[in-house]
Amino acid sequence: MITITGLFTHPIKSCAAQAHPDGVGVSVAGLEHDREWVVVDQAGVFMTQRRWPRMAVIRPRVEQGRITVQAPDMPDLSWSLDQGQCDDAPVPVRIWTADTLGRDEGDVAAQWFSTVLQTPCRLLRRHIDARRYVLPERVQPWLDKAQGWRSVDKQAQGFAFADALPFLFTNQASLDELNQLVVQSGESPVPMDRFRANVVFEGLPAYEEDYVLGVSAPGISFAFIRPCTRCPMPNVNQLTGQVGVQPGLALAASRQFEQGTLFGMQAMLVQSEPQRLYPGQSLDVEYAF
Repeated sequence: MITITGLFTHPIKSCAAQAHPDGVGVSVAGLEHDREWVVVDQAGVFMTQRRWPRMAVIRPRVEQGRITVQAPDMPDLSWSLDQGQCDDAPVPVRIWTADTLGRDEGDVAAQWFSTVLQTPCRLLRRHIDARRYVLPERVQPWLDKAQGWRSVDKQAQGFAFADALPFLFTNQASLDELNQLVVQSGESPVPMDRFRANVVFEGLPAYEEDYVLGVSAPGISFAFIRPCTRCPMPNVNQLTGQVGVQPGLALAASRQFEQGTLFGMQAMLVQSEPQRLYPGQSLDVEYAF
């Protein structure tokens, strides 16, 4: 059994996280409003902290029917989620190899983000007509292991601008073990926000999640589809946008596999009644054998 210790959304892809200490709604698309917006450059390519680490200091917050963005030395910008200021024309967006649609949030938002990031860019929200699904080749290896534990309706898995799957789970014990290597290198321990998880949990030994098929509670089940491969983004300090060398060096020394450098598990919902997740909630663990 695991216990949820933290729930986080990233309303704007690659910008700061929003914590949900009182719980958050969950659906096949992910946690409510997670990565519902994306910043794109002049060529329409999505922008991330990999190239633009200053995105970490942009702090979005969605509450009471509004989204508000904050950044150092900038006035807050806020608008209604229902406000009809968006251009309804669909804008093609490619997230790695997956094509989806966004709609432009307008010139005021574009100017605000362009000023913060010091480069021309636009802010897009998931378009109402967007239909993006988890790629079948990502799900099939899990189905081969599941042996009937849960079925997957791949066509129900529409989600917004997350990289590959709508949920990311991370294990606090794994970070604690990784931080031992970070400290041995002379650096300070890194917080879990470096890994930009949706669900942080405790209750398993370090890296035991590598062997987990999924987790569940009455009315809800998540499939742990695949480990999350890691680029240098965890080296970005999520409070300042500054780039260091850890935990990248520690990951390279301890978590190299054929698939790449791994930390955390990407997941999808395979069963759910309408509900919310809460910190302190317990989930049963199903292992792959």
